[in-house]
Amino acid sequence: DFLAENIEIVHSDRTVMGNRKEVDIYIPSKSLAIEYNGLYWHSDKFQESSYHLDKTEDCLSKDIQLVHIFEDEWREKQEIIKSRLLNLIGKSETKIYARNCEIREVDTKESLKFLQSNHLQGKLGAKIKLGLYYKEQLVSLMTFGELRKNLGSDKKEGVFELLRFCNKLNTNVVGGASRL
Repeated sequence: DFLAENIEIVHSDRTVMGNRKEVDIYIPSKSLAIEYNGLYWHSDKFQESSYHLDKTEDCLSKDIQLVHIFEDEWREKQEIIKSRLLNLIGKSETKIYARNCEIREVDTKESLKFLQSNHLQGKLGAKIKLGLYYKEQLVSLMTFGELRKNLGSDKKEGVFELLRFCNKLNTNVVGGASRL
């Protein structure tokens, strides 16, 4: 219902995927598909471990971006998901050009608060925190840390891993990732 208020959508589309597969929501004008994944029926008990990746790759092979929304994310972080969806369909409330922003280092407290409010995965400590400020307000944040060993990477001098990137809710910072 939320998306239908903002753009023309097709429910339970079976034309995109073929092979009797369907996507929950398809937005032809944006080549965008959305899957709502309930935790019970989309668990390993009922789906192969590669199910979601396979569906994503099937859509990509047809030049369609597939967004997966899991039930718990929708329940607990609905405002962040709505903001991301509006951005994907070009309907963010606010549009700011990164060239009009100032790049600054962000202190830890502000970084953690911003991530908790604006990133689907929430806050995470980081060694480097860079932000874009528009009229003295943080509107975009990118954080970096050393390569994480638990993800199979070895620490390397001067090499960092991108940990988080997000914009302020309901804000499209055009060119923000590139500028940061």
